[in-house]
Amino acid sequence: MLLHAMVAEAGRDLALESTFYRALHAADQHRHSRIGFVPPAERHRGEDQRVLARRQALYQEARNRIPTRWSGNTCNWTLAGAVTLNPERVQEPQSLKGAA
Repeated sequence: MLLHAMVAEAGRDLALESTFYRALHAADQHRHSRIGFVPPAERHRGEDQRVLARRQALYQEARNRIPTRWSGNTCNWTLAGAVTLNPERVQEPQSLKGAA
């Protein structure tokens, strides 16, 4: 909220403010498929393991209650490992930069 107040006081245009809200939405509400449909903020706080375990239990309970509704397995709610934004890019280790 402090950043929002600073932006409003500075008299920035509406586009900047809407960009700020889009960034908040992406981090706190949007559920990303690559990390198990949890928001990045939850993953960063370490809450994703608890959320995914609850989902797994809920789906398994639903499947056990009415097995005829399920034609296959439930979703894979296992915890995702390390995730990168651009996996096709090979990152040079920091220790090698500027060594030449």
